[in-house]
Amino acid sequence: MTRKVTRSVARIACGRQDKLVLGDLSAQIDWGYAREYMETAWRILQLDRPDDFILATGELHSVEEFVHEAYTAVKLNLKDCVVSDKSLFRPTKTSALVGDTTRARKAFGFEPKVRFKELVKIMVDADLETERNLAVGMKADVPGGGSQ
Repeated sequence: MTRKVTRSVARIACGRQDKLVLGDLSAQIDWGYAREYMETAWRILQLDRPDDFILATGELHSVEEFVHEAYTAVKLNLKDCVVSDKSLFRPTKTSALVGDTTRARKAFGFEPKVRFKELVKIMVDADLETERNLAVGMKADVPGGGSQ
């Protein structure tokens, strides 16, 4: 869902898409930065006794908050571009998914550095760059559209 949102926001910002269609905007999730989690997984493997740990931020944010932050990153009004489609809702309500990192904090001082707003901005910025590079590539493919 996160990539769908950030790619759509980037496309909307670049004028290549009109709407973002999602299901339940109220679902809450503990959104974390995969790069940070992989670096932490490596740190776990360096421990004298590697073990299983929960890596998470310990913070819940809704899909609607994620979408809002994505639109804020590109200075767009999400109310103009987001549609909630009931056919995309899950058949049963998903419980709030939040991780408890107490054990990881105690074992090796785990503390997530990248927080929610920064995570969304990182993702939107990456997709904006991709969309802009695609636009430049498309201009280069058009006769007279690229540099010689």
